[in-house]
Amino acid sequence: MGRTRRSEDGAKRANKRTRTAPRWLMTREDLDEVGRRRCLMVLSVLSGEQSVTEAIASGDISRQMYFDLEKRALAGMLSALVPGNDAASSNRLEELERKVVELERGKRRAEKLLELTRRVVKPGPMKTAAGRPPGSRARPRSTKPGASPSNGSTTKTPSATSAPASTPKPDGADGR
Repeated sequence: MGRTRRSEDGAKRANKRTRTAPRWLMTREDLDEVGRRRCLMVLSVLSGEQSVTEAIASGDISRQMYFDLEKRALAGMLSALVPGNDAASSNRLEELERKVVELERGKRRAEKLLELTRRVVKPGPMKTAAGRPPGSRARPRSTKPGASPSNGSTTKTPSATSAPASTPKPDGADGR
């Protein structure tokens, strides 16, 4: 357990211990120096290392500004730590939002086409009394119903008037 001490009034209080700032926070080149100082100030107050009064005195800021900074820091930390808030999820979300826009556009296009088709094509019957689509005529069947045998195939004999079959000659001559 942590060490405690008793104050003059007899209440138990935790010993204050100093902590060093995280190395990654102090070595990152892309962080702004003022932002780094503000972050350390808010973290030192939240960890109990300093009181709010000590922090605003050392930072030479107003109490209201400290609480605004604390609120912004906590909101930023919360948004950074929400599950699924990484770059891959963000890219996937943007991709899905673009797809929704594209699909909505396609849906509007299809609805407009359906509306225009309904204006052109008036409602009416789908079949006639004979069961055929309206406007179609009865076509003669290619075979007659029943048990009659089909006609046999016939071969034609070559007639004398037809031209003789051509046979190619090895030298390429016609022979005419």
